[in-house]
Amino acid sequence: MATHQQRPVSPTDVPKAVHGPSVWSAEDVASNQQWLYHLSDAEVSELCKAATRIDKEQLDLCQIDKERFPLPTFAPTLAGLHQQITEGVGIVQLRGLPIQQIGRRRTAIIFWGLCQHLGNEVVPQNAQGHMLGHVQDLGQSFDDPYSRGPYTHERIEYHSDACDIVGLLCLCPAAHGGESSLASAGMVYNELQRQRPDLAEALLQPLYRDRRGEIPPDREAWYAFPVFNFSDGQLSVNNEPSYIDSVARFFATDPNTPAQHEGLALLEKLAHENHIEIPFEAGDMQFIHNHTILHSREAFNDADGANEKRHLLRVWLLDYDGIPVSDAYYQRHGSPDTNRRPGGIIGPDTKPRASLDTL
Repeated sequence: MATHQQRPVSPTDVPKAVHGPSVWSAEDVASNQQWLYHLSDAEVSELCKAATRIDKEQLDLCQIDKERFPLPTFAPTLAGLHQQITEGVGIVQLRGLPIQQIGRRRTAIIFWGLCQHLGNEVVPQNAQGHMLGHVQDLGQSFDDPYSRGPYTHERIEYHSDACDIVGLLCLCPAAHGGESSLASAGMVYNELQRQRPDLAEALLQPLYRDRRGEIPPDREAWYAFPVFNFSDGQLSVNNEPSYIDSVARFFATDPNTPAQHEGLALLEKLAHENHIEIPFEAGDMQFIHNHTILHSREAFNDADGANEKRHLLRVWLLDYDGIPVSDAYYQRHGSPDTNRRPGGIIGPDTKPRASLDTL
């Protein structure tokens, strides 16, 4: 078994409360629906035109960048939506893309092309190098320490991913359930500091996490960094409940403290009590700021038909001009010397690819 040693982080100069548009109440955000953007006919037409040209060129998705997917009319609007994601409420949901008419490949091209306007770099979501993820029930379960949440039908606790912006496109919603549940990480932090500052302090210390078999070269099967992180006075939150829960298998005793586990339980409770729930319609594209939004997925049941099962496409984006994040984020892989921003999952043989086929 491995040994461990917690390195306490001094919380001096850490604010007891954070403020700004990303700190919101569920009631306010749910009532005004400022996160929902309906595509106009002209915008859909411009997106389809760009996708048709790309489709004819038979380009792989990984070859498509912002310059190859120009949107002269829609681009200024997307710049404003990017600001809403990264500096505002942290959520944008685009609605109105008629995917049944467009077809699978051109739908994926549109999604990928939009991502190029909302971020700077797509990063792999697993050690196999999947740049375009497929979120669907593959029969996996959290009982397996090598499972991944996107490939189960089970509820996923409030968590963060390894990127700056998470993008999802719904190809097919679930028959029942599967709603996207979102909570303000800043609100959760403030409530933890107000109700249990001792537990907030515990989550400012490094928490050990299981890599679940996706191990970069020259790294351990586990790593550690805090849930609550501050850089230049700005809060960024990263939580991975299932990865934190399973890391104890590598140690003689659980490397995470009782206070940290209690803090995670209260974080989950506060997020659940103050979340908004957004159902997916076919064609919806959702983008969230991974550092200021905690996201969850409700359990779901699929319909019986092979083409009626819940299926989302997913992209992880880096935003080069995003909020400052601490070097602790590089504990997953890379370093400030080799990576412009921390993000993605790398294994010893990772080769980036973006497949339209399911896993």
